[in-house]
Amino acid sequence: MSEIILENVSYYHGKDTPYEIKALDNINISIPHGKITGLIGHTGSGKSTLVQMFNGLLKPYEGRVLIDGTDIWSEPKKISAVRFRVGLVMQYPEYQLFEETIYKDIAFGPKNMGLSEDEIKIRVEEAADFVGFDKVLLDRSPFDLSGGQKRRAAIAGIIAMRPDVLVLDEPAAGLDPRGRDAIFNNIVEYQRQSGSTVVIVSHSMEDMARLCDNLIVMASGKIFMSGTRAEVFGEADKLTDVGLDVPQITRLMNMLEQRGVSVEKGIYTVDGAYNYLVNNLFKQENK
Repeated sequence: MSEIILENVSYYHGKDTPYEIKALDNINISIPHGKITGLIGHTGSGKSTLVQMFNGLLKPYEGRVLIDGTDIWSEPKKISAVRFRVGLVMQYPEYQLFEETIYKDIAFGPKNMGLSEDEIKIRVEEAADFVGFDKVLLDRSPFDLSGGQKRRAAIAGIIAMRPDVLVLDEPAAGLDPRGRDAIFNNIVEYQRQSGSTVVIVSHSMEDMARLCDNLIVMASGKIFMSGTRAEVFGEADKLTDVGLDVPQITRLMNMLEQRGVSVEKGIYTVDGAYNYLVNNLFKQENK
């Protein structure tokens, strides 16, 4: 089990200064085990601050962060162990690369876990293979890679630790469509193979609709909405009211409804729309 629960968590930037800002305001959420959970919201809504709570990079000023029922800050000296369990790939993770070779970069986490050289080698090669790196690349400098390759190298470094929870903050930012699809396909495959809990922060509603089992919507440091994809995108009007986007297919279905066509709420993928229209509206017209 790898369930993350936040209870009454609040956090301030610039605490006790004239520039104090309440970045997180009384957050209560549960990240279920073995699912892909999407975190969406405007820039400045608190998403990146929130995910840094999951592995103890930030400590809440109020409230508790629990993993499998245990407060991660109950023993502060052991917080590094939490960071091995909850792997965080930060936004623009290529800036996390710093070693001389790709091999050493991927090996950095496992090495700090105290693993043997044989085990480290197994994990590095396994993680490199998983993100699509040929072994001949491992001796190259990470700074010679393209942007998409750097992103994959950074993700491989986290996967090599085999975390119970994988958290990715805008993992496809700045990538072209092919690079974005490759990154997300790797993430989905990793979750399927490992059964790990995965959290993805993204601005792309299409990606969230395609990838995630559950969604958490943030606005102004608070939880605005949470639920399954169908539940959240079924409230498209509420999302647009706070200036958030919805998948294009959801907008299309809502337009059909506004024009008098009876459609089901919460359709968020092209396949879902196609199946609904074929099985409902088109069959009715052919009767």
